[in-house]
Order: sequence, then structure tokens, then C-alpha cells
Amino acid sequence: MRHWLMHPLVFYPLAAVLALLFIAISIEPQAWPRPAAPVAGVAAEGGLVLEGEALGTPEADPIQRQFVVRNFLGQTQSLHLAVEPSQPPPATEDQGVRILLAPEAASQLPAGPVTVEVSYNPLPVNPASGLAVSLQGAAPHVWVSADLPPQPGVARVNLPAQQGAAALGLRVLSSGDDQAYGLEITRIRILPQAAAN
Repeated sequence: MRHWLMHPLVFYPLAAVLALLFIAISIEPQAWPRPAAPVAGVAAEGGLVLEGEALGTPEADPIQRQFVVRNFLGQTQSLHLAVEPSQPPPATEDQGVRILLAPEAASQLPAGPVTVEVSYNPLPVNPASGLAVSLQGAAPHVWVSADLPPQPGVARVNLPAQQGAAALGLRVLSSGDDQAYGLEITRIRILPQAAAN
């Protein structure tokens, strides 16, 4: 006797639904790029910590490639950045890849100079040689760079005070001119300069 699931009126619609479900899962809509949006971060460890979802919606830069790594549920794991070949160091008018800060995050920032600590992993084949960071707000911003050894670590830069800070700019540095060089950012901490020393 034939099972009721094998009846054509049941089997074919069920097979079509399963195929559509398989296709929908395989294209991973939860990992698609999302529009740039301000993030709140978390006030912890004496400063503002940006990790996880706070790295998931940066504003793009035309001379850098960015890719947000997400798990199966769409939760942000890290941010990959790479700079196009033969790019000079950033100038004052350059903005870089920007992590936009929501008003509640900006209110957590110290009033004076800050230290920014960027936890990173180098890319295995084409690691970046440096990272420039700027705190961007009402006044002209200043780029400060740090050299990146080719192993996981924390890049620290001291930035001057910035009134009305609304974004953190990131720019990968590389002396290579043959391909894009980059890094994986896993965590950013912004704290008062005195507390970091």
C-alpha cells in the first residue's frame, strides 16, 4: 500500500516548498549587506566598547573594501577591511570607513583626548601594514596611524579631543601596490587618554 505522502497532490507541493526553502537558506539573506546606521555600543571598561552588532553597519569608503562577517543567524562577528592598491595615506578631507555613533554612544565619549584600541586579526595572505583612525565631528578631524605586526593584536592610537563626535573613521594602510591588503577588526574600545596610560 502506498504511503499518503507519496500521493501526487501531497508530494509535489511538498517537494516544491522544500526546494524553495533550501534555495532561500542557501542564499543567506541574513548575511546580506545592510545600510549604514548609527550604533550605540556599550559603556564598559572605563570607555565605549564597539563589538558585535556595533561593527555591523559601517558607512562605506570608495577606496576600501568592507565585508561584515555574520553567523547563520545574521549576528555580526567581525568587520573585514581592505584598501585598494597604491593608495596614499589619508588626508584631512578623507573620511574612511565610518562607524556612525548614535547620540547615546557619543554622549559616552570623554570630553578630552581619547585613546582608541582596535583589536584585530591580520588577513592570512595579504595583511595590512597599518591602520589609521580618526574621531570625526564638528571640527576638522586628525588621522593617527599605528603599525600592525602580522599577528593578532591591539592597535592603540591617541586622538585629540573632538567636539560633537559623530563617527569613528577607519583607514587601512599598505605600501603594496599589487592587491588589496587588509585586516579583520573584532573589537574597538574608546577611552579617556589618561585612563589608557
